[in-house]
Amino acid sequence: MLDDEPEWGDFEFERKFVLAGVPASAVQDPTPALIVQAYVFAADGYAVRVRVQAPAAALSDAALSPAELDPAALIDGIGDAADLATMGAKGPAAGGTRYEAEREIDLLVAGQIIRRSDHVVAKRRYSLWLGDDGWVIDEFLGSDAPLVIAEVERSGPVTDLVIPDFCITEVSDDPRFANESLAYTPYCGWQQQFERELDIEGPHFLQGLGRNRMGQSGPTSVWNPE
Repeated sequence: MLDDEPEWGDFEFERKFVLAGVPASAVQDPTPALIVQAYVFAADGYAVRVRVQAPAAALSDAALSPAELDPAALIDGIGDAADLATMGAKGPAAGGTRYEAEREIDLLVAGQIIRRSDHVVAKRRYSLWLGDDGWVIDEFLGSDAPLVIAEVERSGPVTDLVIPDFCITEVSDDPRFANESLAYTPYCGWQQQFERELDIEGPHFLQGLGRNRMGQSGPTSVWNPE
């Protein structure tokens, strides 16, 4: 790294948007992931998370369709297909910036923690490139369905963003859409309230991060993040 380049350390820079559904461009991802994550602590924007990831094909649509997903059944169903487990600590978000420290942990330990957790989020994750940015599309399952969120992350502040036209409104600064909030207060309980707000107030996009531009929604290539 050059001396004049900023050292951001354990900070993540992302912006997130609500979608009406999974866009066709995301479905082209041949290897979507299934993510199951438990929140062992969450308060005032601080959170500790344990995550297990596997290929989405590890579980059938029928296994992921119940309105109330059973964490133990999810972990048992994934079984040996799990390919990554992590533990992360997060701080409050502000203007698309949030502290996040994450490390890989043992798959068995992570699975046992999730099995015993009361606050769990499960989602399918699709990945794609749009222009110069890698995007992920998270299709939430269980009591957070039918929420679909698009996220773009960079190594520094996400400025001068070309926002795909499948994005309805930005929720980077809305704590209700943080994953830990969804684990404790599922989307199904306040979906109608949010939709009424959107109908009355209209779309919202963060200002002060350069120029927002609406752009293409078709991928230039599939993106497989680490």
